[in-house]
Formats: sequence, C-alpha cells, structure tokens
Amino acid sequence: MSRAALIEDLRQKAAEDAEAVWRDAKSDAEKAKLDAARQIEEQRTSVSAEAAATARRLEEAATTAADRKAREVLMAAAASLAERLRGLARAELARLRDEGAEALFAALAAELPPRRWQRVRVNPADLQFARTQFPKAEIESDASIAGGMAVEAEEGRIRVSNTLETRLDTAWPDILPGLVAGILQEYPGHRPPA
Repeated sequence: MSRAALIEDLRQKAAEDAEAVWRDAKSDAEKAKLDAARQIEEQRTSVSAEAAATARRLEEAATTAADRKAREVLMAAAASLAERLRGLARAELARLRDEGAEALFAALAAELPPRRWQRVRVNPADLQFARTQFPKAEIESDASIAGGMAVEAEEGRIRVSNTLETRLDTAWPDILPGLVAGILQEYPGHRPPA
C-alpha cells in the first residue's frame, strides 16, 4: 500500500472520529461561553450604575476564561485525534506488510549495514523469509512486530530496528501535521488552538 493510499485510508477512518471530537469540543466551548454570558447578564441586572464597571471587568475575565477553556478543550481534542490517528496507522502496518511481504522484507533487510547478524526478531509470518535472508542468525518470532526486523550483532552491542513500527515512529512527526491539516480542511468552521 502506498503512503498516499495509507494516508487516504487513515483520513477516511479518522473522519468520523474527528467530526465527533470537534463537535464535542465546540459544544463544550459554546456551553462555557453561554454559561459565562448568562452569569454576566445576571450580574448586570442586579447591580447599580456604580457596579457597571465591575461587571465589565467580570465580563472580560469570564470571556478570557471561556476562551482559555475553549483552547484547552480544542487542544485536548487535537491530542486525542493525534493519538487516534497514530493507533489507526499502527493498525494498518500489518496490512501494509501483507501487500508484497517477501519483497518488503527483502528491501528492509537490504537497508541493513553489512554485518554478521547473530539474532533476528521478526513477525511470525516472516520466519521463513528471515531464515533465508539471515541463514546463520538465531531467528526469533515476535508478534509485536508487524513487519521488518530487529537485528543484533556483536553479542548485542550493535542493535538495529528496521521494523515498520520503528519506521512509522521515525516518520510520524512529519506525517501527523499533514494528516491533521487534511482533516481540519474538511471542517472549515474549526479554528486550530492558538
């Protein structure tokens, strides 16, 4: 699966989650603003002309607090969305591995520096590929690896992880902003947190 297809698939899966998250965040922010406005109006009707200046100060403070609360809610929603997207991306790694598993394994193995690798950990489905690619190494099955391999040489002093998980973790800071920006473009009423 290509990166573009993976991103599109993630975008589709996350669209429903994003819409619910942003709707809830906006609702909470609006409730906070409406509550602040209601409190201000009650104060305004109960105070004399001398208290009007105090009411204005309270209004400014309540508005500032409501805006801060709205930003906090939106930031929490953005963090939740980012975590959800990361989970979806990790879940897609197995499917990415399944599309051309042998070629993917060979390509990832070819990226390793030349060494006499002594220990190789791979997805259980890749055991035969690993035995072929690393015939002198101790091969271990690790279900937590979606694809690729983690290798060791020189009695564990040299370790290299070229798993799909490691590659996703490395690329994630570059991928996430584009994903979030794409999702936010689908919801033009959303203002990103300042």
